[in-house]
Amino acid sequence: MTEAAREGWLVIAPHPDDEALGAGGLIAGLAQARARLSIAFLTDGAGSHIGAPGWSARRVAALRAREARASLRMLGFTKSPLLLGWADAAPHHRRSRAFEQTVDRLVALCRRERLRRVVTTWAADPHCDHQAAAAVARAVARRIGTVPLFYCVWGWTSDDLAGAIASVRPIAIASQGRRGTERRALECHRSQLGGRIIGTRERFVLPRAMRRLADRRITLLLEERHAA
Repeated sequence: MTEAAREGWLVIAPHPDDEALGAGGLIAGLAQARARLSIAFLTDGAGSHIGAPGWSARRVAALRAREARASLRMLGFTKSPLLLGWADAAPHHRRSRAFEQTVDRLVALCRRERLRRVVTTWAADPHCDHQAAAAVARAVARRIGTVPLFYCVWGWTSDDLAGAIASVRPIAIASQGRRGTERRALECHRSQLGGRIIGTRERFVLPRAMRRLADRRITLLLEERHAA
């Protein structure tokens, strides 16, 4: 982590909670090393509890933003994250103006903060927002002249994980800031663990098997062998 901390890092999370699930150890390690670090959330996360009594999309988004800030503080990141405000599960097309504006904002951030590493979810993750985040990261990395790195969240559940992993080069980083940090960060996302928002039949609750991702002692980053 000492060598990695010499470079500035941009970590993009598709939703509030992905930062703890997939990149919590990385964030904690970089924060502990006082690396240049910025965090961006692609979507507002409001689609996780549609139709809950008393919970408008705006209120859900505000709650999830507060949970994300608490999670980041637990990981040692004390600055304000960048909230890009995409609608949950409705990603912009990569040729759209909204997509280009997002890339422009992140490129400007990287240049201003001297960030050279761009990290987000893997395109093989079976979720449209995770795939959109990968497309954004590729575009940003291309503009600043670097190669993007990816972390896996839902990709661990893929039936063809072995085949998909053959197209990437894994990089293991021992990046845990302190024991249990990632677990406590994930617990800040109470709305995703079955708490706070009730009364809707289609609420999202993170499966227990997925929660164990926060217990890993290393962060596995993936580098595409032929980045698009």
